[in-house]
Amino acid sequence: MKYELLVPRLNTNDDEVDVVHWYFKDREYVEKGQEIVDLESSKAVVSIESETSGYISCCFQKGDTVKVGVPLAVFYTSLEELDADLQGNGQRTEAVSYRPSQATPVEAPTQLVAVGQNHQSPATSSLSVQTPSLAQDAIANHQKLQPTFTFTRFSKSAQEYIQQHQLDPALFEGMGLVSVEVIETVLGIRQPVATPAVDPAFALPSHLNNGQKVTVPSVTNPGLRSEKVSKSKQLEISLLTAGQSGGINSSLTLQFNSAGIRQTLEEMGSLNGQVLPLILFELARLLEEYPAFTAYYEAGQIFYYDRIDLGLAIDLGKGLKVPVIRNANQLSPAEILETVTDFATRYLENQLTVEDLTGSTITISDLSNEKILHFQPLINQNQAVILGIGGDSTIEGYPMTLTLVFDHRILAGREVALFLNTLRDRLLSYQLANLPVAQATVQTQTITCNRCLIDLDSLYQKFGKDALMHVHVNDKGQTAYICHVCLGGF
Repeated sequence: MKYELLVPRLNTNDDEVDVVHWYFKDREYVEKGQEIVDLESSKAVVSIESETSGYISCCFQKGDTVKVGVPLAVFYTSLEELDADLQGNGQRTEAVSYRPSQATPVEAPTQLVAVGQNHQSPATSSLSVQTPSLAQDAIANHQKLQPTFTFTRFSKSAQEYIQQHQLDPALFEGMGLVSVEVIETVLGIRQPVATPAVDPAFALPSHLNNGQKVTVPSVTNPGLRSEKVSKSKQLEISLLTAGQSGGINSSLTLQFNSAGIRQTLEEMGSLNGQVLPLILFELARLLEEYPAFTAYYEAGQIFYYDRIDLGLAIDLGKGLKVPVIRNANQLSPAEILETVTDFATRYLENQLTVEDLTGSTITISDLSNEKILHFQPLINQNQAVILGIGGDSTIEGYPMTLTLVFDHRILAGREVALFLNTLRDRLLSYQLANLPVAQATVQTQTITCNRCLIDLDSLYQKFGKDALMHVHVNDKGQTAYICHVCLGGF
């Protein structure tokens, strides 16, 4: 018996999806629960899991655009059945088709439901592996790798993978966000995909050219190869085009050294030493005082969102996505870090939903880890500003820049300048660099909250990774400290 997996509807407004990547080739055996294909809608890339076991026959190739509801892949209980069906020999079997469980369009499925019965994998399956060899391969590959992060976090599927194959989590220490893809790369199961001189994805879908793939010729340069723009990139183009259309955009930039802030975070063991969560925290609080920064212009009117939902641009190699940190002004720096880390993990696992990627009221783009000191980002549709964060760790003092691109129909240079200077001053209040070295040493050893008098060690024992002691200047002009509890008014 064979089972047809139909193309699911990934987004309410999309009647088509693009095939981004197949994890299996024709005739390979697929186990229930394994990821088989990545599909891209205009909002997100979603990894589709098989919920049946069998030999797969892929109906489309990478780069094809396919309609919702048509067969995407067919699963067979035996290779003989697959070959007979494809070659037309023998008695053809009738397929059982399965759709996603929801009859109405769904906005954010991360897997399909019930595409067939569960069959046991044969002993000769090319994908079967033994746990001891997995562990040995992991150890061998891990010895070749150098940890590049100060933290390790496993996605949910990665945790299940480690438990299933009885792997030691310590093998991935210092690798940052660990997904199944990272684990399989370390194990040597998954190899980076080499980019050929002319990628097959650059060609037209086979069903548009009678089964023969051809490249799309350029009108002005017919000799050049072409690449189809992905659906998510098409959406990005439309949103950014709308953001610039009719707008009178301008920008202001200021620069500051972040070394002192980073020193404070490292000495306190806060936020994994990362400045971004602190910037987002202070930005969200400051936006409460500037409602026009979370607004947009349309038809002679200014429309106010009256909520602070930060859209953070992320690109970790799978395309640009902008997940939304909702009600960011109500979150602590540690909660913001946790949210950003969760987004990054689910980005790598293709598990970001449409809801995750829509509804931001302001956008932030951070290239400070790329050693880009200054750049000018583009305003998104139905927004008034975008904040670009630059930085260069190779320059003394680790300088950073804050660039605010704004719609001059809503905002003026003076208030934007005031906003940026206030944001910078709040960030610099966390640094200890303005203190003499001896005084700084004493202060870090005897840090206590000036309100409740709790010391740093007790604060950490009580709140763990959420503990945060803020540096500020008191009414006497002296450096003082206040814990996050007192700062929140509790």
